[in-house]
Amino acid sequence: MKQACRSGADLQENRPQRPQQTWAWLILAFAAINVIFLGGKRRAFGVFVAQLHVEFNQTITLAELNWIGDSYAAFGYMTTTLSTSTILAYGRRFQLFQLLGTLAILLACVTSAFVPNPHWLFLTHTLFHGIGSSLILSVVGLVVNEHFDKQHPYHILATTLVSGGSIASILFVQLYAYLIEVYNWRNAFLILGVIYFFVTLTGSCFFTKREDLPPYANDKKCLGAIWDVERDKVPYLVLWFFDRIMTSIVTYGMLLNLADYVRRREASLTKSSHLTLLFASGEASTYAIAAVIAVLTKNLLKNRLKYILSSTTFVMSCSLIYWEVVASNETLSYFLAYLSGFCMGPSITFLFPAGEEMTMLPGHLAYPFSLAGMGVGMALSPSVTAMIAERYEYRYFFVIQGFLMFFKFLALLTAIIMQRLAARSAAGVGGHKYELVKQLDLPMPDEVEPGTAVAAADALRERGSSINSSTRNY
Repeated sequence: MKQACRSGADLQENRPQRPQQTWAWLILAFAAINVIFLGGKRRAFGVFVAQLHVEFNQTITLAELNWIGDSYAAFGYMTTTLSTSTILAYGRRFQLFQLLGTLAILLACVTSAFVPNPHWLFLTHTLFHGIGSSLILSVVGLVVNEHFDKQHPYHILATTLVSGGSIASILFVQLYAYLIEVYNWRNAFLILGVIYFFVTLTGSCFFTKREDLPPYANDKKCLGAIWDVERDKVPYLVLWFFDRIMTSIVTYGMLLNLADYVRRREASLTKSSHLTLLFASGEASTYAIAAVIAVLTKNLLKNRLKYILSSTTFVMSCSLIYWEVVASNETLSYFLAYLSGFCMGPSITFLFPAGEEMTMLPGHLAYPFSLAGMGVGMALSPSVTAMIAERYEYRYFFVIQGFLMFFKFLALLTAIIMQRLAARSAAGVGGHKYELVKQLDLPMPDEVEPGTAVAAADALRERGSSINSSTRNY
């Protein structure tokens, strides 16, 4: 894999000068804005689902509406690896591909406003918006990874900011409800199309590549690099992919159905969105807290994200199961909606940096891999959430989500235990090899931190031929 794609550490050979650093922060700001707006639409689309379910109740099911809400994001997520590969193949022309994504989203919103019935949204919204989302998310992941690689002091902050679609939910849930109630859902699509056009167009102006970096992909253009990873990393990839699936099923199961859950007994669409807003506000709270911590401490969260994710996942599992018991209590439901969103927040907010930490892959590989897992979860979510909600009128809805979160917790716990065992084993072997390096007086590679046993072991593996030769002479 090291031959297939260069890691973030390899990319950062020369630190950019001050003007480049200022430009990098502008890139990060507009990258975060793009992700926030795209994420806001995914999280607020449940308001559309609630309205369409009322208007077309006789012709379309809740599960089908959920698939419309999920499928465009699922399609976009699952194709980010292909989009990333294509962008790299054509010389990292970020501005061009950002423009193509912008036009695709505008086309999706305009055509969706004129469909004769919601089934046509599978074409207009799923396909066109999915392509646009895929291109923009791939561009954002690549351009931020170039300017804020793992050696950058604000890497955690940068990758957290571009994982922050949840922050827009506070605004977008109410905005969508207002637009639909005042202008109807067709005109809402047109208005949103114009808004998204101008927001995502900013990327075409600011997303430039770092000219001091050489191309970091071979003929595979990183498309097959994930399949070439070391065998000992495969279990981590499988567990993280499963974690992303569970995260996505529960997140979008809640966001797309909470408004419909309340709408069954509430006439106002705006009031029906209160639980969705509270859940999204909980997510957004963790995003704001994480951003502040990252600004103040830089690397405090580094290598600790796995513990944050596992603990909040367990709490959310318990809160969802308890919600099933007290669902008739409005006050407790409001509290548990916020708490559930708050506990889900780290799994969304830290998608980029946690993906690097859990898979041990460089950012430009870990990010599309994480998104692919989220995409699979979105595709599965309607069958696990909406179909059950519609068939049993939301009985067992929350308890099922709770058990899914418990399975996610078990996957994270297993990965953590495996990483700790592997670290102990590597420390023992690495210490022995480090002593051998000292005895042979072999030079250490520049990227290895002196005095680190595990790093010494990696250095020896990279320099296997020279070490073997020296060992024989020794």
